[in-house]
Amino acid sequence: MNNFDTLFPNFLNQCTEMNHVLTPIAFVLLAIGIVSSTITGRRSPSAYLRTIGRTFAFAAVLAYLPTWSNEIATTVDSTVRDTLHADPAGVYQQYQKALAVNKGSGSTSGSKSWWDVLDGQALFEAGISIVLWVLGFIASVIVFYAYLVQKFILYVGYALAPIFIGFLAVRTLHSIGVGFLLGYAGVLCWPLGWGAASLLTSGLISFMTDQSFLNLGGVGGSAGYGLQNLLGLAALALWLISSTIAAPIIMQKAIATGAQVGQALTTTAVVAGSAGAAAGVAAVTTIAAGGGVAAAGIAGGGAAVMLGAAEASMTGSTYSPLGNLVSSLGGGTSRRARRPKKNDPTGDEAVRELLQQSRN
Repeated sequence: MNNFDTLFPNFLNQCTEMNHVLTPIAFVLLAIGIVSSTITGRRSPSAYLRTIGRTFAFAAVLAYLPTWSNEIATTVDSTVRDTLHADPAGVYQQYQKALAVNKGSGSTSGSKSWWDVLDGQALFEAGISIVLWVLGFIASVIVFYAYLVQKFILYVGYALAPIFIGFLAVRTLHSIGVGFLLGYAGVLCWPLGWGAASLLTSGLISFMTDQSFLNLGGVGGSAGYGLQNLLGLAALALWLISSTIAAPIIMQKAIATGAQVGQALTTTAVVAGSAGAAAGVAAVTTIAAGGGVAAAGIAGGGAAVMLGAAEASMTGSTYSPLGNLVSSLGGGTSRRARRPKKNDPTGDEAVRELLQQSRN
């Protein structure tokens, strides 16, 4: 697949031009920061030196931001791929390797008879491998588009960087500049989210390829091995897709706010599992009701609850605009707003009716 620079060859040049246009604003803000630090009260010589030193540091960040960003991005990518061996798209290869190791062979290649190929266990594991290959392909597509989005965010951030770096020099705007740099660093560290998620992915693959049930022998051992693989496959499919999408955002949030990555990933997996279960129940209910209004309302309400929980886990807020939208669509009809009576301009009669209803 092509990368962002190949698909959009002129985008970086346009962002660079915008950065150069905004650079004078950064120097003006740096000058304002020096002047405001100088005229505010009595300052010692060491305080003046610190102000000047900070100004030079901000100017260095402004000048070397693209170079440092490229170095950090390259280091993070190489660490995740070469050291952590984290690749959501390589789940099929990881399963084959773990299966070969647990079966006591050094590689998956080798001469097999037709009888071995037609063995029930081999066919079952081949089916699992096909599903994992499909999941790996879906994960590769998600990762590809995630890298495109990452590049877009980084390039736009570089284009607007002079304004926010200049904010660092002004005391009242310093927190905004720090937030910008932390968010920028968080986007650079998106692949680390996949590295953290790969820890559980490896654990699930090890669980699926464990041969303990087969050592028991008999029908019970085969049934236990099959159930173990089906449960592991369901958990792995849920985890792989949800973590591939959410892990970069969670890592960015962790760097910007100090949130716990493991807790956020677990919450994401639980919410995704609950949403999948609710979607299945809603679909069955809708089919059983013949696609009626009541069934559609239940489906929309369940989806709204799950979307609200997902958004609350990511943003820390209990308000879910997307969930409210789905809920309103699923309800189909809405209540008409009660208008005041023409012969009751003060609203006293309406208050009496409400009190009477509450008593009843």
